[in-house]
Amino acid sequence: MSKSKGKGKKGNDKGKGKKKGKGKGDAEATAVVKKLLKTYEKNCSLSSSQVSPHVRKALKSAITDEKVVTKFIFESMMVENEGDLPVLFEPLIMTLRQERYTYIRDLYVWDYPISYENIANFLVFQSLFLERPYYKLRLLELMDCLIEPLSISRFSRVFCLQDQLTTLNLDYNEFGDEGAKYLSEGLKGNTTMLSLSLCFCGLGVTSGTYLGYVISTTAVRELYLDGNNLQCEGATELIKLCVDQAEVEASQREEEVLRKAEEEALRLQEEKENRYRSGTELSEGESTDAKSPPGSAKKKKKKKKGKKKKKKGPPPPPPVGPWVYKLHLADNGIDNLGEGGSFAPIICMRLFKKLLMNSMCLEEFDLEDNLIGDVGGRELADGLTYRKEQKMPGVKVRVTHRMCTDTFNMIVKLGSGLKKKKKGRRGKKKKK
Repeated sequence: MSKSKGKGKKGNDKGKGKKKGKGKGDAEATAVVKKLLKTYEKNCSLSSSQVSPHVRKALKSAITDEKVVTKFIFESMMVENEGDLPVLFEPLIMTLRQERYTYIRDLYVWDYPISYENIANFLVFQSLFLERPYYKLRLLELMDCLIEPLSISRFSRVFCLQDQLTTLNLDYNEFGDEGAKYLSEGLKGNTTMLSLSLCFCGLGVTSGTYLGYVISTTAVRELYLDGNNLQCEGATELIKLCVDQAEVEASQREEEVLRKAEEEALRLQEEKENRYRSGTELSEGESTDAKSPPGSAKKKKKKKKGKKKKKKGPPPPPPVGPWVYKLHLADNGIDNLGEGGSFAPIICMRLFKKLLMNSMCLEEFDLEDNLIGDVGGRELADGLTYRKEQKMPGVKVRVTHRMCTDTFNMIVKLGSGLKKKKKGRRGKKKKK
């Protein structure tokens, strides 16, 4: 009988169209997310709430991709017709709690009122995700949620105990200077928060002092404050400790350079003296060296032993102190109309010039929509020029074009590359 030409049996093609790489972990992830979606839909029906379209879409997409969901976006919806149910936040929190869903990492809440009357419901979320160590929430965004100062007071009490949250965004919540004060008190002792965004929050001059304390005593190194009213005085209070620290570090770097130069000069002097001494000894003992076999004076090269590769440990904790990496102060009334008059922008820009000249860690600096004037612009241009001459890391800078064209072009040339901060939702104009 003739043998078949390698073709398989016709009846054995069932697994032909199956995806490869499905493991136990994928099956478990799918089961977990399916159960989460089922429980969420059930809780919505029991709470007289609509299912959030963002949450449903994320869960169904995760089921298709066979993976868990780490990012949740929750946004309220307008009730258009009479009898339509609202989209409530409580069913989602209830579901995550019932299923003990510990995979959540990023949570975005948009346009959902968390005023003082509704804060009790939100505190359930707070006690669950911010106070429990097994929920590893790292990013929390509560944008345009009507958060009031007293709500900030209650909400920020857990930050001193929180060791996972690194990014907090409270944009478009007009809690003002009082809320900034409560927030700074809540962040006291925090060592993990790295990024804080408070754009369009009604912050005034006093908030500069509160936030200056935050950025100087915690690990926060990115501060987004666009659309507030810090003015020149508040901006000065915000960065003055960072400027002092940068000047101290610059002085230490100069001392280190001088010390290394002195050590190098001393080493060269010693080498010169050793060569002189060795030359004198050779001239005196040439007959002795003539008797020695050729090649005996050559030093044997030591075999380099292979270095053992060091195992990479966990990254070190972020530094705590007055360092700023990204500072956005667009549209903050930094001009000559506030206290201090015409000289206020110049004094403020001289302080920023010192920061540019001395800070090695500064990466972004945004002063768009602030009328700093031509003299203030030249201060910034001089700081950027000095930074380039000293071969320090570049800084992305953005300023208004309302100054001398040559000054503006110089700033753009030396500090280009800064783009507007991306929002997770549509931008809103500053409320007046």
